[in-house]
Amino acid sequence: MPNQRYSYFYPTRVEYGPDVVQELPSMIKETGLMNGLLVTDQGLESTGIPDQIRQIFGESGMELVTFNDVKSNPTCDNVYDGTDFYKEKGAQFVVALGGGSPMDVGKTIKVLATHDGPLEQYDDALDGNKLIQNNMPPFYAIPTTAGTGSEVGRSSVITVKATNKKTIIFSPFMLPNIAVLDPVLTVGLPPGLTAATGVDAFVHNLEAYWVDAFHPFADGIAHQGMKLCFDNLETAVGNGQDISARGNMLMASSMGATAFQKGLGVNHSIAHALGVFYDIHHGLANAALLIGTTQYNMEDEKAWTRLASIGSSIGVANKAEHVLETIESWLHRLNLPTDLKSFNIDANDIGKIEQYALSDPTCPTNSRKVQRGDIIRILERLI
Repeated sequence: MPNQRYSYFYPTRVEYGPDVVQELPSMIKETGLMNGLLVTDQGLESTGIPDQIRQIFGESGMELVTFNDVKSNPTCDNVYDGTDFYKEKGAQFVVALGGGSPMDVGKTIKVLATHDGPLEQYDDALDGNKLIQNNMPPFYAIPTTAGTGSEVGRSSVITVKATNKKTIIFSPFMLPNIAVLDPVLTVGLPPGLTAATGVDAFVHNLEAYWVDAFHPFADGIAHQGMKLCFDNLETAVGNGQDISARGNMLMASSMGATAFQKGLGVNHSIAHALGVFYDIHHGLANAALLIGTTQYNMEDEKAWTRLASIGSSIGVANKAEHVLETIESWLHRLNLPTDLKSFNIDANDIGKIEQYALSDPTCPTNSRKVQRGDIIRILERLI
């Protein structure tokens, strides 16, 4: 494949460091903007972090109004309501604070601030990206979790009610103007959520690395991202005040989202389906599926070889079986599920779960070609 034509994109401006969020208002004021919309969720409001952000903007003489009606699996209604609020308040830019859900809603508000609805016309699977123009307001991303990496992504995943499908809205123009990686903002994340979001970051890196495409940049980033997860996630779970571990997980998260421009795989396609049908937290779903989907992929020789090659990054021999055992032990130490038994999945639903997963855009890039019936067999072993 090195003799073919490719294009690679790594344009995100990243500002990293403890308390770096304090500098964001001055960065925005340099552009002449003063009035913004803060997109977050009600769960984060209870932590006081949005109050801190509003305070530092207020101290800079800037107005930041808040939209916090964002679901954990965001819907198009969240986007429509947020866009109406943005326009009503005369905002000039968007700041998203939180995990992947506020990021996704914030980026999509950025789109509809200057583009007409309905949202489903921008579905990337229907070439909706061609309708998105570079006339949108600036967007600034402040992650408080280390998992999705949405702060460096150029897409949003929104459930469209008309189709009941998680829909990818994609455009290079959706990239945040600045991603602010401040590990101090993640220290209050509870151990369980730290573990679940951290494994999401790991799976992003793993599945991106597995994709059979020529992208040495992404492969190198994914390899290092997996190492950072293994070296730091347990520490971040056990001692949430460890700024070094928190910072490394923020980096691993952003690296995973940067690497998965190659694509993802069946672990994510099933996790997306479980989010739609059972509203399972995305990180937990990824953890619960990981051993089963890895065993499935290992039956392919190229995927087996690729998996074996990451052994040295996680401290074991470069043998696929050792890598699988190490990942499973790691998940157990993190108190994360390695099957779906605790989620009460109805066996009668696995057919529709497979149908949804097969149509998910992450499925075609899986390291092993997924055939009809494969996902059913994976699920049957896990439930």
